[in-house]
Amino acid sequence: MVDAVLAAQIMPEVPSSSSLRNALWRVVQRPRAWVLAYLLTIIPALPLALLTGLALLPLMRYPALRSALEARSLDLLPDLSTLDVQGGGVVAVGMVALLLVLPVAIVVKLIWVWLEGGTLADYATPEKLSWRAFSQAGRRWFGVLFLLNCIGVALLIVIGGATLLPALFVYPRSPALAWGIGAVGLLVAGLWATWVEMARATAVVCDERHLFRALKRAVLIMVWQWRPLLVLVGGSLLLFGILYLLHRWLVHWLPLNWWLPTLVIQQGYTIIRLGVRLARQAGQVGCVLWQ
Repeated sequence: MVDAVLAAQIMPEVPSSSSLRNALWRVVQRPRAWVLAYLLTIIPALPLALLTGLALLPLMRYPALRSALEARSLDLLPDLSTLDVQGGGVVAVGMVALLLVLPVAIVVKLIWVWLEGGTLADYATPEKLSWRAFSQAGRRWFGVLFLLNCIGVALLIVIGGATLLPALFVYPRSPALAWGIGAVGLLVAGLWATWVEMARATAVVCDERHLFRALKRAVLIMVWQWRPLLVLVGGSLLLFGILYLLHRWLVHWLPLNWWLPTLVIQQGYTIIRLGVRLARQAGQVGCVLWQ
């Protein structure tokens, strides 16, 4: 039996000028998605980091590796290639960590799709979904969101190839033209990514399980709500850029042996970055509700 609160996501709140503001506030008012996103980010990374650390630990006795880490530079890479590493265990642990990266990434991405379905449904409803309803919403929209993700990735690859090849071809003759082609390709890729994101929000909020109808309706919403959507997307990209530069500056400024402040800064950066991403999803839900 479907949870009654889940059924409410088929009939979201009455559209109004405050729909966008209400959806954005739900990121803070309903921190469940934020917590789950953070756990989903750090938990898969911990075993991979542990395996990588175990593989690198025996190498720390080599001065060349310590110098490269302290300098944060790849200039000493030729020196590292000449190290005579003893013991097959180090290589084995490193290979295990390397081989696990792809399957772990695939599993994490699939869980992210489930989480997105529950998150979008939660932000679209006036009342907070129960845990059961949140999980059911994730399962209900998993197939639709997964296919939309696949369509988005496939088209981004096509756009990237159609942009990169001409840019590389004309670069020796006209670097300015190559940069122009790259800028146009980046703009098209950004528009396409935003379109797919809006299609995912539209599918959940409007209870639209047909992929192409969701994409078509998303185009109309993007036209109707282009001003708030432009502020939402542009603001999130600006915040991402500022956070990235601030994080890089702080981590580069701190010595490597200050591991605790570095850990706090890195985790704080991850938490804020996830919050910006969720705010962008909530804003897209608000744009759909405000149509």
